[in-house]
Amino acid sequence: MILMQLSQISKSFDGETIFDGVNFEVKTGERIGIVGRNGAGKSTLMKIIAGVEAYEEGHISKIKNLKMGYLTQQMTLNTQKTVFEEMLQPFKHLKQLGDKMQEETDWLARHADRYDSDAYQEHMKRYESISNEFEKQGGYDYERKIKTVLNGLHFTENDYHRPVNDFSGGQKTRLSLAQMLLREPDLLLLDEPTNHLDMETTAWLEDYLKFFKGAIVIISHDRYFLDKIVTQIYDVSLGEVKHYVGNYGKFITQRDQYYQKRLAEYERQQDEIKRLETFVEKNITRASTSGMAKSRRKVLEKMTRLEKPMLDARSADIRFDFDRNTGNDVMHIRDLEVGYETPITKPINMEVSKGDHIAIIGPNGIGKSTLIKTLAGRLSALAGQVIPGANLKIGYYDQKQAEFQSSKTILDYVWDQYRHMPEKDVRAVLGRFLFTQDDVQKIINDLSGGEKARLQLALLMLERNNVLILDEPTNHLDIDSKEMLEQALNDFAGTLIFVSHDRYFINELANKVFDLDEHGGRIYLGDYQYYLEKLEQQHALATHAEAQNTTVRPSNEQLSEQETTYEDLKAARREKRKLTRQIEAYETDIETYESRMEEIDTAMSDPAIIDDYEQIQTLAEERTTIEQELEETMTKWEELQLLVSDLDDI
Repeated sequence: MILMQLSQISKSFDGETIFDGVNFEVKTGERIGIVGRNGAGKSTLMKIIAGVEAYEEGHISKIKNLKMGYLTQQMTLNTQKTVFEEMLQPFKHLKQLGDKMQEETDWLARHADRYDSDAYQEHMKRYESISNEFEKQGGYDYERKIKTVLNGLHFTENDYHRPVNDFSGGQKTRLSLAQMLLREPDLLLLDEPTNHLDMETTAWLEDYLKFFKGAIVIISHDRYFLDKIVTQIYDVSLGEVKHYVGNYGKFITQRDQYYQKRLAEYERQQDEIKRLETFVEKNITRASTSGMAKSRRKVLEKMTRLEKPMLDARSADIRFDFDRNTGNDVMHIRDLEVGYETPITKPINMEVSKGDHIAIIGPNGIGKSTLIKTLAGRLSALAGQVIPGANLKIGYYDQKQAEFQSSKTILDYVWDQYRHMPEKDVRAVLGRFLFTQDDVQKIINDLSGGEKARLQLALLMLERNNVLILDEPTNHLDIDSKEMLEQALNDFAGTLIFVSHDRYFINELANKVFDLDEHGGRIYLGDYQYYLEKLEQQHALATHAEAQNTTVRPSNEQLSEQETTYEDLKAARREKRKLTRQIEAYETDIETYESRMEEIDTAMSDPAIIDDYEQIQTLAEERTTIEQELEETMTKWEELQLLVSDLDDI
């Protein structure tokens, strides 16, 4: 069913067209993403859908009594009510039903001696009706729903009874999201819902939205999140809103194919125009060919000229180069303790080699930024060592650099630091980071966070470092700028260590993932998807170990060589021997089951009992039971085989 339709919508600001002739449709249960550059009009389109922004032309139709929930980037709850009281708001009707049900219960209890009276039976019917409606609407389940959502968004039971106004702005935005999810609207509009979420909470939200019954429209710079959730994309670019079917990855492929097709059509027409114009120019004055030339001139006059297609993402030629490479050993990190007064985690051990692209991940507050700041030499270690290799030239980018202030222009700010460079070369560098022509005369204090981030990355490129240490480099960047940076860092031949919450960015760049935790962390020798797969295997090992009342160490692939101690090896080998013995026992059972099934099959085909229905029935039932036991044993055998394969390299 169609919930809402936008037809030929046009919107402008101060005479400048934001978009024109937009068609947008939302059906029941659909998952739609809206993407585009910062300032392209994504949030404006969302506000028009939500009914909080006017438009100049077009028409919007929607079903009667459409329930919408709209989460903005700035939305927060402001109330002295406790968290749990505020989360009860979507369930007021159930509370009222519950109160009515309690009234009937109390009346029945007071008049139990009048069981046979008409009044008692009338109240009993009323109670049953209210009770059935209460159960039908989820009255016995809403408190569990509230706790599920609050826990998923990282609010503990200790938070339930605190006033909402005691929390930070980001936490209040999460509470707004929680309440909106609990309202279960027909259409959920989310503008950057993951902005205040860490990776774990974002993953929880992804899973929750998969089972959300209503339709969802999302604006997000989190491409991994979009890939997981949406099945359609509306691309807001260059005054148009174009519809694509598929997740974000498919959209990129289709968008580029569409661009190439339009470009080929444009180039073919330009060739045709040039050919016709040349013919007209050469033949219009010749008596013998003048008629043909005039005919071609008419073709040119009637031709509908195609505009040259453009990708909204302007191409940028960014390269992080250096003059001299490092040695193979970049850093030996030995029993490193980081923090400001007391260590944040247990000692950290890690090896960094030339060409590594290491993503540092972990929960908020665990010390990721503190760790890389220490590796970059911006913060002293509390204990342990960071032993540098040869020829290191380290470049460091701090996420707070995108918040710097200056009354200088962009051009002057860069030129003051590189006075030896001609102005045209400074402009050329800035142009690579999308600061073109008059843009370079903008005052830095007037720049957006994304523009400041690009300027700092331009300065970093000029340093020509062979080791880059980056703290949340994509925080202020739109999707196109992220892809621009990704390409440059993918081509970087040096060593990269970075902190990021952007899982798509991590997956594109990392060849190792260091998961920092309170125990000092662990390195995984692959990209982010590999890391997730290893976590699943580790969880399977832990679950099996718990079932067997034993302890299993993670596999060698989940540990770097420096972490696999002699004790680890012994423990893993002991567990492997134990699992192998269990596998052998299962194999014996499998042989026994298969042998008995063969005996039953032979017996059932014996002419001597072929007409003995009871005996045939008994054998058939036994065979069914054995077949089920065989299937269960085979499943257990396969699970143990997988666990042993994870331990094979230890």
